[in-house]
Amino acid sequence: MEKITTYYATRRNVLIWLAALLCIVSAVARIIFACTSGIDSLNPVVSIILPVAANLWLGVRLLIRGEKQFYLTIIPVVLLTFVLCRDGMSAITSPWTYVIIALGVVFALLYFVTFSGKVPSKLFALVFLVGAIALAGFSLGVHQLLTKNLYYEDLVSPPFKWLVNSDVALLLGMLVMLLGVRKMPPWKEGAPYRLRFGDRRDGRLIREMSVMTKVTPFFMPTRLGRSNYIKDSVEVSNMERYIIKKRREGLKHFGMTHVIVAAYVRLTAEMPALNRFVAGQKVYHRFETSMNMVVKKEMNKEAPDSSIRVRFDPADTADQVYEKFNAAMENARNEGIANGFDALTHVLNLIPSVILSFFGFLVRLFDYFGFLPEALEQVSPFHGSFYITSMGSLGIPPIYHHLYDLGTVPVFCAFGHKYTKYESNKNGELVTKKYLDYTIVCDEGICDGFYYAAALKKLRSYLSHPEKLDEPPEEIIEDAY
Repeated sequence: MEKITTYYATRRNVLIWLAALLCIVSAVARIIFACTSGIDSLNPVVSIILPVAANLWLGVRLLIRGEKQFYLTIIPVVLLTFVLCRDGMSAITSPWTYVIIALGVVFALLYFVTFSGKVPSKLFALVFLVGAIALAGFSLGVHQLLTKNLYYEDLVSPPFKWLVNSDVALLLGMLVMLLGVRKMPPWKEGAPYRLRFGDRRDGRLIREMSVMTKVTPFFMPTRLGRSNYIKDSVEVSNMERYIIKKRREGLKHFGMTHVIVAAYVRLTAEMPALNRFVAGQKVYHRFETSMNMVVKKEMNKEAPDSSIRVRFDPADTADQVYEKFNAAMENARNEGIANGFDALTHVLNLIPSVILSFFGFLVRLFDYFGFLPEALEQVSPFHGSFYITSMGSLGIPPIYHHLYDLGTVPVFCAFGHKYTKYESNKNGELVTKKYLDYTIVCDEGICDGFYYAAALKKLRSYLSHPEKLDEPPEEIIEDAY
């Protein structure tokens, strides 16, 4: 793994709280300035809306995601640097204007390369910010001395003193933030993965991949448009004996669903590219292995549907998959609207259609950039490693279920009911065999066809010989970085 420098801002540090407070003070001062200055209609977006939003964004990011994703402060800091440059440019004229612009551009670039991990120390950004503040103040003072105008007196009189207060609070906030940021210890072999620039909360960016895989999401932007469909079947004599054996061991209601889920979990351990997803036209590796499934609370037409999401460890055996899966099923059937997904759907059902449509737009927008709130993502039926549905329980063949463009699920598996076929054996004798048909719809944006083909062959092998799932995998293979 490439060794990079990462940073964090812990809420246990009083400097981080002070920096967030100064960001809020800067935003409030901007709002007061807007209410008292009577600025013209061309300026509100750049003078008020943009800096207020960026200040609040920076403060929230510091406190909520600073510990794991401090690099997310890059965008609001760059925006606020632009605001400071604009305020300085409005205060003085050339040639000092160009000095302020140059200082802002250099600081924004230096901040980016530092906290995206390309520079091993924050010292450069800290020293430059202090020097830039001193130089900008000196430049402003020299300008006032040379031009002998009264702009400074106008600037510190109402309402413009609030603009000065806003900029001063912002500069102090940036300075305190840089003082409070800490460098994480260096990488160690076997250490848990640390989020870096470009990663999402639910997955890390795949940086080493073929050109074709990298550009595919841009030419086929929807998951449905990238879908491939395949139907296969497996002879289930060994699986039936395996299921009977498990039930005798005390695993009540152990069935084909458990075998298929356990087989796919094993695939994600041995072929980790299957646990990738595409979001924002980029390919990520998911940090967890999770399965989604829609279940009926009761087996009748009037019974409501619910969605479960079960999280597995790649090393889970068939017995462990059974325990986690059944616990989630019981929870969904017994808790009523206490289930997270059910509670969410009940709330959404109360929202008027126009507002609900706008809410859907915001969800898609936030999910595109990886800013979807964690609480919402955790109960979403559209996020996970794979979906599975049993058509066999309904007595019909498996369908080709479409992928969802919302969310991150890259694979949808459906299987039907068992059926009997009469075949001739090698001696020419007529024998009966039982088969199970299953369909898979997969997103070709996460890996190439050769990889999928190898995975499907391995899946069929596990379904034909499920006893292999009783032992954990010999090795859990890491995905590319």
